[in-house]
Amino acid sequence: MKRRRVRLRRLVPLAFLLIPPLFWATVLAVTPTEWARARIVALVEDETGRPIRLGGLKLGVCGGVYLRDLEIGATGSSNDPWFKAALARIDVSVLQLLAGQLEPSKIELNGVSLRVLRRSDGSLELADLLMRAPTKKARTSAADPNAVPAPLEIKLCDGQITIIDEPSRTRLNLTKIQGHAAWQGRQLSIQNLQGNLNGGVLELALSLDRTMKEPTFEARIRADGVELDQGANVLVYLLPILAGTTDDGALDGRLDANLYVKGQGASRESLQRSLVGQGNIHVDSIALERSRFFVELKNLIELPDDKVRVGSVTSAFTIQGGRVATDNLTLEIANLPIVLAGWTDFDGKLDYRVRSDSLTDRLPDQAREFLGELAIDTRDLSALRIHGTLQAMKLSVAPGLLAQPGATSGRGTEREKLRDIGRRVRDRILR
Repeated sequence: MKRRRVRLRRLVPLAFLLIPPLFWATVLAVTPTEWARARIVALVEDETGRPIRLGGLKLGVCGGVYLRDLEIGATGSSNDPWFKAALARIDVSVLQLLAGQLEPSKIELNGVSLRVLRRSDGSLELADLLMRAPTKKARTSAADPNAVPAPLEIKLCDGQITIIDEPSRTRLNLTKIQGHAAWQGRQLSIQNLQGNLNGGVLELALSLDRTMKEPTFEARIRADGVELDQGANVLVYLLPILAGTTDDGALDGRLDANLYVKGQGASRESLQRSLVGQGNIHVDSIALERSRFFVELKNLIELPDDKVRVGSVTSAFTIQGGRVATDNLTLEIANLPIVLAGWTDFDGKLDYRVRSDSLTDRLPDQAREFLGELAIDTRDLSALRIHGTLQAMKLSVAPGLLAQPGATSGRGTEREKLRDIGRRVRDRILR
């Protein structure tokens, strides 16, 4: 009998070790997950104003709640979600679920798919979400001026963002996205977001404030080694030289860029009025034969197709008053830099002129000697003007700028003189 009592005493510590996991398993078994699922769906729908679909919910053994196949649909439709997450983990405890409290401080998203769409009329698909009024909970908190919403830390792993701009027929697919963000009340801050885009890297930092009547935003974007394709047509507002001869014609090339922008509003009119920014951009190895600008240039200056096929373009620009303006948009063709100054507005209208001073300053000594031997004055090249629209670009000669003193000025005469310059450059330098 004594031996049996000794054995029972030995089992007591083992029983104490088994009680916590058995208790935890019992709690997980009795916790109303369907109630929690419905509660989470209701909260997300109240915050976004969009239909929500949740595939399933699971309580973590080590804490936390796992949401499977979370989808947020477009307005008026649950079959066209703009947001998908294969798996989301929120740091809500079982006790919080039982108490009806769902206020996570951290959320980790895996397998995210996000769509950002600008429709053909210029409106954003998410405009109503950006302009959405505060929720009931937010209005209740606002009654206390000292109340500060608890921040929500967001970690994004292996995500994908599709950016669609219907007016410019642009479609960009960012993959393998990693990043961190924070959401506090009606303010969103993306500290860093990095992903792959066409063989290169794209980095983004963004802040969004919805506390005012119209949302305000501020963003920094950096692109490194991104290959251009048919989905990069939106770049023509920054570099009109990239406008193709067809609506979907890609000019190829490799992009490096830095951009800073800020603005207010979500409508086309608001953005045109408020958007300001600055940046620099460089595109190398452009297929010139598909550039509208280059086609127009060849109509004025005879250049051999077998010698001039690729080029590069660089620009430092500012954005203000509904325009993208620059005074040093530099196109380099066959080692000859052509520097333009002008603007492109958000409606696609443009007006640029060649800078003669930059032509003279940037030409190497040998090129200046050649031009001197050919009796070519770089001021003649400054007569070139690019104007019209991105879809109907025109390259013309400013009247009178090529006319010699005492000579009869005429558009045909100026074109002939410019053609003669092109022939001499072609025969002497490009041959």
